[in-house]
Amino acid sequence: MPDPIHIFGVRHLSPSGAWHLRAFLDRIKPKVVLIEGLSDADGLIADIVRKDTRPPIAILAYTDTMPVRTLVYPFARYSPEYQALKWADDHDARVEFIDLSSDIFLALQEADAVAPHEPATAEEAAPQTKEGEPPPDEPVAPIIGEDAKPLLGPERAVSLYTRIAQMAGESDYETYWERSFEHNLSDDSYRLAAYQFGEQLRDMEEDSPRWRAENLVREAFMRRRIREVIASGIKPSQIVAIVGAFHASVLGDELPAMSDEELKSLKRRSSKLTLMPYSYFRLSSQSGYGAGNHAPAYFELFWESLQNGELLHLPARYLSLVARHMRSHGTHRSTAEVIEGVRLARTLSALKDGLSPTLRDLQDSAITLIGQGERLPIQDALSHVEIGPAIGSLPKGVSKTSIQADFDRQLDRLKLEKYRTTEKQDLSLDLRENRHAKSPEAAFLDLNRSSFLHRLRVLEVPFVKPVPSRQRGATWAESWQLHWTPEAEICLVEAVLLGETVELATAYKFKTALDKTTNVGEAAAAVRDACHCGLMDSMDLARRRLQELAAASGDFVAVAHAAHQLGLIARYGDVRHFDPAPLLPLIEDLFVQG
Repeated sequence: MPDPIHIFGVRHLSPSGAWHLRAFLDRIKPKVVLIEGLSDADGLIADIVRKDTRPPIAILAYTDTMPVRTLVYPFARYSPEYQALKWADDHDARVEFIDLSSDIFLALQEADAVAPHEPATAEEAAPQTKEGEPPPDEPVAPIIGEDAKPLLGPERAVSLYTRIAQMAGESDYETYWERSFEHNLSDDSYRLAAYQFGEQLRDMEEDSPRWRAENLVREAFMRRRIREVIASGIKPSQIVAIVGAFHASVLGDELPAMSDEELKSLKRRSSKLTLMPYSYFRLSSQSGYGAGNHAPAYFELFWESLQNGELLHLPARYLSLVARHMRSHGTHRSTAEVIEGVRLARTLSALKDGLSPTLRDLQDSAITLIGQGERLPIQDALSHVEIGPAIGSLPKGVSKTSIQADFDRQLDRLKLEKYRTTEKQDLSLDLRENRHAKSPEAAFLDLNRSSFLHRLRVLEVPFVKPVPSRQRGATWAESWQLHWTPEAEICLVEAVLLGETVELATAYKFKTALDKTTNVGEAAAAVRDACHCGLMDSMDLARRRLQELAAASGDFVAVAHAAHQLGLIARYGDVRHFDPAPLLPLIEDLFVQG
């Protein structure tokens, strides 16, 4: 009987899992590395492991027909899957994703959005738990806008993960996991413990039939992919499969693989894939999604400590960063408080028979010593050190949708790249010509910025938000608030169905909206928006539609509002460089009609 393949069960976004996995791969030296992930995303691996790619990043899958559905597969630098990809690239090993393809996942997501969900299991509830209890095997976090409902069901009163933490004497599951798994650096301890933990979860889980069926389908497909690799001539002993701990015990030969007929029977929605920068805020449980762990910046600090062989120094680094952040914001904290905080954290860990302080121990120590018994004074510092403002980046040339590439070009052309951060920033624009500028592009920089930002507003891309200007009544002044989030990138990708560039997508949205418009006020607002966006063809289209509606309208308020809107637009003529003459007869007609 041939040797079985090597299976390494992990918790996604686990720094210790990534560290143990790298050591395991160094020892086994496999020819093929298989990773639980979207099986149609293999073409993105080369860009994921590029030298200039800086996590956090994510694979974004989206349907290429309406209604748009999206799902996100995120990576941090300390993700076991990301480190496996990097190891394979460094050692010229074959690497593939082996989970269901995105078109099947998106079809499952759509079915779940339409069909009522059965009573949730503890693991289904995990992405919504306040304690931050994502299951150890769920890498995919579907995101469909800010008001999205999760693919998984509502939360149970007490989840299985909460019960596990309670049985271990811990306040929450995250602390239990960190103390039991992340700090244990003994050889092969993580792999063996995660395998047994996942196997026991399968026995203990009170799952719903639908959720169980979905996992059985995924696992049958992964077994199929594994056997295809073996059939290609690779010995099982030369294969390492990295999957969620929950799946690790059922990927052997004892269970059947998915057949051709079963694979063909799965529903699909046509989809496309792209890479996008991600943020640590969205990886945190505070973001409202179960995409990652609750303290990504802290766990990157954990990963760096593991890499440098300095895990014992992690408490001192964490508390020093908390104190440093407070000092930089005007609150003095002494070195003595940091030293005493480290001692307290180690004492708290010792009371739990821990190998090293967990994040909860460090938080309690920081509150006691640096916060002097209060959490509120240090809350901002804790958030900065535990979550952080980090945003990933992708090098130029990485495959993107056409509208993403156009967005990047416009940011560069309009000198707006510095506003692509997770921190909200204000931008004031003066639309008048800068007569001191050396080029036409520079002379009308703010006017061009205004048109671009208005186009994003019309497309409902949440990167921009207009705010009241200090120059009230001035047609040349605008104020904006810019704030980049992964949702902005997702909205951009969804907009590619409207047009290949920001300008074309905005123009198409105007056209489709005008076709449905039956209200004079809405048509007048469209004329004004088109003017702000610098889309003269769309403005003329909206003007003609307004003229048609106004001829048959008897609504005084709507007609008066339309006349007022067009009057405002006429005032913009000099500033926005368009001829308002075609609007003047319509304004007169609306005034007389009103």
